[in-house]
Amino acid sequence: MDLAEHIIREIDRSWADEVNILGYWEDGPATVCVVYCRTIDPAVVLGRRLVFNSTAADGTIEGFARDVAINMAEPIGRATSRPDQHGVVWVGVSKDRRIPEPPSEVLQILRNNEPG
Repeated sequence: MDLAEHIIREIDRSWADEVNILGYWEDGPATVCVVYCRTIDPAVVLGRRLVFNSTAADGTIEGFARDVAINMAEPIGRATSRPDQHGVVWVGVSKDRRIPEPPSEVLQILRNNEPG
């Protein structure tokens, strides 16, 4: 099972009432980008670029996925955030890193998810 599947499974198990995954894609080895919204602020589309390594969480992919799911359900607080040209607010992407570019199928989902 890959990183995205672990994260999606953890959200479905514990946070489905709070987090709605709109799309995800691989962005390198052990790296996945997730675009989602939360029920507490459904008009805001958030994105995260998540990189698993053996020092993350408890060192397991399952522990990492649990931590990510919790973080996605919580307010972003003071985390660094930057919007992209598609209306996604990327959380935790520092200014010296590129903002991930969603693939066309995720962009289509975002267009279909726009209010109005």
